[in-house]
Amino acid sequence: MDVELQEKSDWSKIRTTLNQSYNYDREWEKAINLFNKRVLRKFFAPIQLIIDQKILKGEGFTIVTVQCALIEMFAAFRVGEIFNHRKNSASPLYEYKDSQNLFTNFLHSTSIFKDHFWQLGQNSKIELDKPFIASEFYKNVRCGLMHEARTKRNWHITAAPLSVKTKIDTEFLKTESGKIKIYRTVLHYRLLDYLKQYSDNLREDTKNGKLLRKYFARKLDHLFDFNPDQNFDWWIV
Repeated sequence: MDVELQEKSDWSKIRTTLNQSYNYDREWEKAINLFNKRVLRKFFAPIQLIIDQKILKGEGFTIVTVQCALIEMFAAFRVGEIFNHRKNSASPLYEYKDSQNLFTNFLHSTSIFKDHFWQLGQNSKIELDKPFIASEFYKNVRCGLMHEARTKRNWHITAAPLSVKTKIDTEFLKTESGKIKIYRTVLHYRLLDYLKQYSDNLREDTKNGKLLRKYFARKLDHLFDFNPDQNFDWWIV
């Protein structure tokens, strides 16, 4: 609990220096580091502890459940959206209640999911849902785990074979004997790669970098229970 209070206090101090200023600087770096430390401590470090024990007695379900939560969290941070299951026509534009669209759009557009849920075809044209269908992963893995504590249909969670170099191999989905196997350890390291990529994107001195920082600040406000405040630019759509 002390860590939680310290994180909120740190963000409370940082946020006042960032309002109206989206140029990357030392204060933005403090915010990025705050986010990284929190995500690593709460999610990636516990997953790593489970992986390192090598028990191989069903812990993959715990790992992939957390990974699905991370994917949705990363997706929401990327676009600055906040979940509200009561969202209606009067709700702010930055709220969402259709998690499937948010989730699958992220699978369709992020580099770590290339050659899983999207590919580059002829003339570098993006082809979606090749070789795997993002909505099927959402329904049969994400929703299956979150709502029923199981994967569904032909989706299965497994540790990678010894021949797979989990820290560097990119392929975390593989079809074998009619089953779609999820190499949960490979996905763990690829999501770590994404965290680094996202952090680097937040540091970019570009128009896109500034927009990402605006969304990032809005999400940190929500994460640390700061109410929407029109005095802070990132709450203005």
